[in-house]
Amino acid sequence: MRLRCVTGAVFVQGFADGNLLQGGIVNVFIVEDSESVRTRLQAMLSGIPGVAVTGLAVDEAGAIAGVESLSPDVVILDLHLQRGSGLKVLSSIKKDHAATRVIVLTNFSNDSCSSYCKQAGADYFFDKSFQFMLVGAALQQLASRDQPGGKPDALQPAITHQ
Repeated sequence: MRLRCVTGAVFVQGFADGNLLQGGIVNVFIVEDSESVRTRLQAMLSGIPGVAVTGLAVDEAGAIAGVESLSPDVVILDLHLQRGSGLKVLSSIKKDHAATRVIVLTNFSNDSCSSYCKQAGADYFFDKSFQFMLVGAALQQLASRDQPGGKPDALQPAITHQ
């Protein structure tokens, strides 16, 4: 698959036209301004059966356009972006795509930030510095739920903050 860039977002060729993967695949859109974190996320997600990264964005406009074009099942969202705000992206997703799960992965993990994200509709909230791998666990849980006979495990959709 080839990646192509559109207005601050990168889409997997073929997905931007609505040809999303079928058959129980959890389609994930990553909104992250750090190239090293995006690369690390992609590497982690590539090892999870039933999960496919359908696009990437580094800013608010690209994130909103990407979610609108691709209708992903899950968005992994950083709050600090090159341009714009991850909080505005979260609000936009929950307003226009309420069924889309949002996993906030950020360095801004104070109580007020996690509380705001919870109120805005985030399904998960993880601190990049010590909860990074929980993103993979959350996606494995979501992917297994979408498979026939899939059952939830101990990690439930919730705001996780320690």
